[in-house]
Amino acid sequence: SANLFVTHHPPMADVFDRKKRSQIMASIRGSGTSIERCLSRLLRELGIKPRCHQKHLPGSPDFVLYRQKVIIFTNGCFWHGHQKCKRAVLPTTNRTFWECKVSKNIRRDRKQRRLLRKMGWRVITFWSCKKISVQNLAARLRRVGVKISV
Repeated sequence: SANLFVTHHPPMADVFDRKKRSQIMASIRGSGTSIERCLSRLLRELGIKPRCHQKHLPGSPDFVLYRQKVIIFTNGCFWHGHQKCKRAVLPTTNRTFWECKVSKNIRRDRKQRRLLRKMGWRVITFWSCKKISVQNLAARLRRVGVKISV
């Protein structure tokens, strides 16, 4: 299989010891992230009231716009394998584990998006490395057919 992870930086030793790295990784949030809070605020600015973390839908989407039939995911670059992103560079220690973990996440994300599209949903993904403005959000929503008066 092709290697999905091309590092653009020379491998570096971890700057944290194992205990500190473990503590950092354990503190990473799954919901209520800064990108989610930002997106929620911008959606409200556009007059859109999304439902959050709908567990009955594939992938438990971060935001669901039922009336418009639109799903929005906010992906962390590292965990979801954002290609060519410096935030997605894998650790050099235990590399096989991380490649496997992130590859599975990428495959799962693709499968969930495919299922949602088969169910008639339009899917938008925002990455944590990209700044989101109200104009950018409105443009992305218009692209999938959402009527916005801003």
